[in-house]
Amino acid sequence: MLGNTPPAQPGNAPVVLTLSDVSIEFGGVTALDAVGFDVRAGQICGLIGPNGAGKTTLFNCITRIYEPSRGVITWQGTDLLGLRPYALASAGIARTFQNLALFGGMSVFDNTMVGGSSRGRFGLVSGLLGLPPARARVRELREKAWYLLERLELVDVANAPASGLPFGTLKRVELARALMSEPSLLLLDEPAGGLTHSEVKELGELIVSLRDDFGFGALLVEHHMGLVLGISDHVVALNFGHKIAQGTPAEIQQDDAVINAYLGRAA
Repeated sequence: MLGNTPPAQPGNAPVVLTLSDVSIEFGGVTALDAVGFDVRAGQICGLIGPNGAGKTTLFNCITRIYEPSRGVITWQGTDLLGLRPYALASAGIARTFQNLALFGGMSVFDNTMVGGSSRGRFGLVSGLLGLPPARARVRELREKAWYLLERLELVDVANAPASGLPFGTLKRVELARALMSEPSLLLLDEPAGGLTHSEVKELGELIVSLRDDFGFGALLVEHHMGLVLGISDHVVALNFGHKIAQGTPAEIQQDDAVINAYLGRAA
């Protein structure tokens, strides 16, 4: 069941995700050039940079959509590049999407249940025949889904089709679905996109609260600097495929390379 033990100090927690010398080219254009950094257990790591900096490309390397031309990515000491994309959830990695990937015709509850499919522990025959192991697992998943819907304040819309709900609500549905796989690392791809100022503030508080409750780490790709700097323990800055800085939010805000490439200076 959900509820990992959250680390007391993410900065001192063990490293779970390591990227080293990660590089990739597309048609002779270098999209990532020797990028490397670590993400620790229970840590929220923000990934920032202007459009075209390589953030999404790096995300796609981690999620096995792209194959780096060189470099190493390890997850809990295991070669992540040796995993198939469908194996990531079972390995403890889940993600949300910049463009919502929900099923519009399905209810909020059923969309949430989809997130638990990667953790199925019964065989095809047991599932088709409704044998006791399969029934017990489905019951467990349903209980987990209802728990998450309650935790994310979605119970009132549990039976409503996703297609008719406000965008901010759908963002929480996608979070609930991602948490169904009980991830140790949650990859958040621009979760604040399309949200109002108040919704962004609520989302930031929710992400931190969920992290504290469940103990997962998070890699956050986001253009909303208030959100990144407000909730991240560590921030990595990219520009034109290069890592130009990393550090605490306070350090990043004072870094000349980041200011010149992305943040800008106050008039």
